[in-house]
Amino acid sequence: MSVGRVTSQGKQRHAVYRAAFRLVRGVSYASRTAARIAGALLLAALGILFLNYVVLPTDKAHAYRNLDPSLAECRDGLAKGWTILADTGREVLMTTRPVEGDGWVDASNDEDAAIATDARWATRLRCALQRHRVPARDAGGHDVAYHLGFIEFQEDGEPYALVAREGASDTAIDSAMLRHAMDAEMRAKGVPATMVKPVITQLDALKKHLSTGSHYVIAFVHGWRHDARIGDGNVADLRLYAAHAARFLAQRCQSDPSICDMDVTAIYVGWRGARVDERGLRLWFGDTIGGFFGNLSAGATLFDRKPVSEAIAPAAISALRTLESTLSAPGTHNKLIVAGHSLGGNMLASGLKDDMVKAVRRHRFGETLPPVLGNLVVLINPASEASKWTAIQREVWLKLADYADAHTPASEVERDDGYFPSDQRPILMSVTAALAFPAGGLRPGDCAWIGLDVDDAFAAARRKIRGRLSATDSMFDAGVDYDWATHDLFPTFKFDFRPAAGYLDRVAARFEGRQPRGESCSPPPPVGLGAGFLTLPLRTLSLLAATFPFQNTACEDSHTIGNLDPPRPAAGVLADAQPSAAPFGTTHELLGLDVSGLERHHPYATLADAALDCPRSDHWLTRARMARAARRGNSWDSADLLPGGSGERGPAARFLHGLQLTGIAPITRPNDPFWNVRAFDNALSRHDGYRLSSFICALNQLVMDDITDAPSSMSDHRGSQSP
Repeated sequence: MSVGRVTSQGKQRHAVYRAAFRLVRGVSYASRTAARIAGALLLAALGILFLNYVVLPTDKAHAYRNLDPSLAECRDGLAKGWTILADTGREVLMTTRPVEGDGWVDASNDEDAAIATDARWATRLRCALQRHRVPARDAGGHDVAYHLGFIEFQEDGEPYALVAREGASDTAIDSAMLRHAMDAEMRAKGVPATMVKPVITQLDALKKHLSTGSHYVIAFVHGWRHDARIGDGNVADLRLYAAHAARFLAQRCQSDPSICDMDVTAIYVGWRGARVDERGLRLWFGDTIGGFFGNLSAGATLFDRKPVSEAIAPAAISALRTLESTLSAPGTHNKLIVAGHSLGGNMLASGLKDDMVKAVRRHRFGETLPPVLGNLVVLINPASEASKWTAIQREVWLKLADYADAHTPASEVERDDGYFPSDQRPILMSVTAALAFPAGGLRPGDCAWIGLDVDDAFAAARRKIRGRLSATDSMFDAGVDYDWATHDLFPTFKFDFRPAAGYLDRVAARFEGRQPRGESCSPPPPVGLGAGFLTLPLRTLSLLAATFPFQNTACEDSHTIGNLDPPRPAAGVLADAQPSAAPFGTTHELLGLDVSGLERHHPYATLADAALDCPRSDHWLTRARMARAARRGNSWDSADLLPGGSGERGPAARFLHGLQLTGIAPITRPNDPFWNVRAFDNALSRHDGYRLSSFICALNQLVMDDITDAPSSMSDHRGSQSP
């Protein structure tokens, strides 16, 4: 063997050794880097847990509004009504111009501002029952007045006792309060102590208040990251709703004297939805830094707070039923609407699911299904599994013939329309800020069909779809204010990463100057090299999230109630409604009546004088159903009503039965009392954008007004219509 050949072989071996060394060194470096990243993430997670459980936790067992209403400070307020919030609010509005649009904040409805004027309000606002007034500034105006009460629960569902003085124990009944309450009851009723049951809890105080007079009651269960503390934004939201309701009833009083004596009482159902003291962080570090760390810390508590909301559900439902029983005394015409937001909606959905299922199982064909709680239950952007709704839908589905086929005659399908009668009102409604039109998005072939210029049976429908798409294009250009928390975040916590993948795709599309896939028929512009390079990590992460192995793919368990749309049939076009093979999920749609822009908000302090109109909407639901008599009432639209009596109008927002112009036939009958509503962002936006006056009016109209005819009137209408 030559020397040259040996030298060549040695060089080759040396090169192999060096390559192997580099590979080992690279792997070692990558391992160290990965270990550092993993260590940093672990430290960050431990840091967040330390902040949440040690540094920033809210009190685990603390009532914020538990002062006995018989105390002098509370009693005087109940006699006169407090105007402090409206007074300070007007001063704020004189120097601060309200900003419309995303994330509207009512600067005129701030308890902290009231305390800043007089520290005694820190005590007064702790009263378990309060009365507030918004004074009218116009000479011919009328004050808006309402009561505000509180029921708070500990994490195990235990209610809180009232206390008779500031600083008294929140976990034990104060003996002085008991003596005071018993003495007052004995003097008022002239009975001995053995016959007196003293007021000892927030619930007892509300029962006593509601046992006399006529009441319109709005009960509100708050959600994640909130509680009943002074200054909480959800308490302010309920005051806004109560003041609106008082204004609406005053308007109806002019034509219906029987409701002039109705007192509006708002009831705030409080629980420890906020485990992190985010308000404290903002006070200490400012809105920017404190808000960032507050959001970061609170984001890890959804796992923790959701089980608590479900544990409290039985106690909350039983308390609301107690109030319902008080309001149902013979000879009264009281009304009760119960609403829950976010995890508050989950609390109601969890607590009422079995009762709803039982009510459907016991229901008799053709009879009106009575409300299960109050007059109406409304879930607003509920952070609750869709299965809690589809369990109710399946009970109805099992009893009805959905569509005609070789084994089911059309006469049987039409007969089952009467399972719920013509005068059936909604009893349970979920409303969620939806992402896209149409439900499920556009297919590639839809755009070609929409663009056809052919005078066929679908020509009018195509024009309508083009008009709606032109409106939604502008919405998507500005960014749809859908409920990100329940659409994307909730499934992520349930280990379904597909909605998060869609979110990343939409973010990437915006960087690239494109409309998100399936949401527009506008031709996509070419993507520049720079934009493509910047969005490559997002696209890669989206692909990883969408295809992550062993994730939860059971949509009814991972998607929320308002974000489960029935799948579109394979056949047909958008205007050709075909039965869905899985008829479970959303059932209705809600749009603002002003499609060109958002309705203006009305700040709390202006509600006595604001140019606000919420007229009666009697019989609109019957007239909407009968306007579609040729379709057996299906796909009714509150913007298209059968002519009614003088002054009869539709609701303040547009309700539609079924998911119209989506290629999906309605999955419920027109008289079905369970409405799972997809709302566009000009009616309900984001997770907390439920403060539009039109939305508040539309919800209250469902309870305040006689939205259906009596069966005899319905028969008269039916007889006058062509089949």
